[in-house]
Amino acid sequence: MTSAEEYVVLLRRVRDRSGLSYRTIAKRAGAVLPASTLATMLARRTLPRRELVSAVLAACDVRPAAVAVWLEVWERLAERAGDAEEEPPPETVPFQLPPPPPVVVGRADELDRLAAGLAEPQGVWLLTGAGGVGKSTLALLAGHRAAARYPGGCLYVDLRGASADWAPSEPHDVLLGFLRALGVRTAPHTVEEASAVFRSVTADRAMLVVLDNAGSAAQVRPLLPSGPRTGTLITSRWRLPDLDVTGRLPVEPLSTTAGSDLLAHLCGADRVAAEAGAAGDIVRLCGGSPLALRIVGSRAAARMVPGTLGAVAGHLGDHARHLDELEVGDLSVRAGLRVGYRSLVESADGLAATVFRVAAVPDWIDLSAAACAAMLDTPVVTVDRALELLLDAHLVESTTAGRFRYHDSVRIFAREQAEAVDPAETLAAASERLVAVMFSAAASATRSLFPHDPLPYGTLGATAQSLIPPDATTAQAWQWLERERVNLRLLAGQELAAGRSLPAIRDLGVAIAKYLDYAGHFVDQARFGQLAIAAAEALGDRLAVAQALNTLAIGMLRHERRREGIAMLEQALAVRRELGDRAGEAASLNNLGNAHRDEGDLDTALRCLQESLALRRELSDRYKTGSALDNIGIVLRLMGRFAEALDHHHAGLAITRELDDRIREALVLTNLAETEHVAGQPHDALGHAERALALSRDLRHDRGSGLALRLMGDVYASLGQTARARACHDEAAELLLQPAARTAPESVIRPARR
Repeated sequence: MTSAEEYVVLLRRVRDRSGLSYRTIAKRAGAVLPASTLATMLARRTLPRRELVSAVLAACDVRPAAVAVWLEVWERLAERAGDAEEEPPPETVPFQLPPPPPVVVGRADELDRLAAGLAEPQGVWLLTGAGGVGKSTLALLAGHRAAARYPGGCLYVDLRGASADWAPSEPHDVLLGFLRALGVRTAPHTVEEASAVFRSVTADRAMLVVLDNAGSAAQVRPLLPSGPRTGTLITSRWRLPDLDVTGRLPVEPLSTTAGSDLLAHLCGADRVAAEAGAAGDIVRLCGGSPLALRIVGSRAAARMVPGTLGAVAGHLGDHARHLDELEVGDLSVRAGLRVGYRSLVESADGLAATVFRVAAVPDWIDLSAAACAAMLDTPVVTVDRALELLLDAHLVESTTAGRFRYHDSVRIFAREQAEAVDPAETLAAASERLVAVMFSAAASATRSLFPHDPLPYGTLGATAQSLIPPDATTAQAWQWLERERVNLRLLAGQELAAGRSLPAIRDLGVAIAKYLDYAGHFVDQARFGQLAIAAAEALGDRLAVAQALNTLAIGMLRHERRREGIAMLEQALAVRRELGDRAGEAASLNNLGNAHRDEGDLDTALRCLQESLALRRELSDRYKTGSALDNIGIVLRLMGRFAEALDHHHAGLAITRELDDRIREALVLTNLAETEHVAGQPHDALGHAERALALSRDLRHDRGSGLALRLMGDVYASLGQTARARACHDEAAELLLQPAARTAPESVIRPARR
């Protein structure tokens, strides 16, 4: 032996030939030699302490005579070095981070959080998100920005936990690579020993470790350094709830603005500005995914022809071409989704994969776990577990507690898998179960809201449902319909296109119309009316067509399309009179009266409303009589006949209170207050408007609250109380605009029809 390094290499060989683990050797050596000390000693190039050498040799069953030779050599090397240990060679400082990404947009907040997190000692941060959302890009950029804090070096590895072409990296192999990069020549045989050596070598280093594309917590744990000056960044498309970390950073899709900025960088700002509408559609259809936008941007950059972005947007909106458009070179959104889906298929419980496929087939925006369970005819608790797995894999996202949705690309991929795996009759049966239970719940909710209104529920409530309690309060019913109205419309449209559930679609359009009108969802009101008309015409049901025309007409009136609305109402009135539908005739006359009132023809309005009132009294319909009285009061107010108007409002209010119809009571109180305000009775008006506001807030009826607040603002303004008036008007504007905001175009891509 001529050097301490050779001595340690030979000592390590003795340990290797013994076949004993570090832990066993340490146990044999007693308190003299902890396992971590042994691992560190055999990883260095310096001469170990004499007593440690003796303990290792004895623990490895080396004969005493041979031990004596080892110690003689130790004495000679120690004397030559002039000390018990040689000076260590210069420390190896690796820097393995791949180059930083050239462009990152819309991630300033996330980078600030990571910078703050890495500034803390021994920070371990986990970045999670869907495939292609930019986790690795963010981690690399954060690592480069923080590198100056880590003079001990930066280690990086792609763990391939989300690779379509490679098996996940084994922790033992990763650790051996790390140790080689740190200048350690030992090759521990087990992952436990390698992890111990890694922790020992990095114990005193200020070092950053980036573990990219982790597949599981078990894969990550052995790779975590434990030194007080280390930092670790981990990325994974799984949430890894069983991994203890300092902080978690969910990486969300890019905002519309950031997505447009990225697209502009990739294919030119001038082109994006010239086709701003198409660029916005591309960002939306890509779901804000940086990977998808990079693919689209790269493809568009290669085609410098005016109108290219518009063509790309059209292709992305086509179910059959969407995922094909999101492939270029070795970049593919479909391949990334296949990795997550494959993990579900290979799991012990295959239900998650079934839920992923089947739940994507019906049209909806976001769905409750209970509705999903009804669709699959599976207990809710079982579906909840499956949805948790989908959430962990970022194949669905949670909108609120107990609800989930797909991004467009994911939904299309899931439908592709359903087409390939599940029989057509299985998918059709699942959709029919979902429609039946959703329509039945809608009937239950509207019954709770309007118990005195004879709406057409016969075909809707035939299926047992547990989505809403049968004794739901008005507020519960209102909130359920607020959450589900768009889903109901999309499902009805899909069933209509398939020629299924026509009687239920016909009746749903009429049953839900009143709620939509009261809530201010006028776009949906018109759409439901169109669906109901189409279903009724397909069934050859003329009376139902007239009812649906009434629904559509009200939607037209709310959009200031009065001439169209009046024409529809007159058409419905003629059919109802021809078929002898007296209650329907009264309804059409009532709505015609309101339409002529808004058109400014007060005499015609009053005549229609009085005819409607007479019919309703003749039919002994107290509920509708109260509504007609209130509507007549509004017309009389506009005519300046205030005393008569107040009498009609009070008569209508008495009926609503008699029937305990709190929704209608709030509306009548607001109408009464408005008449009192115009009639010069501001204090009475305030009292009634405040009562209307209290009722509406209790019912969570935003539009009713907005109407009451707007009137209160008008009254306060007339009294010179400017600050109060402004506060009421501001709050009213927010509430009355809210329903309009909810009618923004939803992003549901239709499936190919079988």
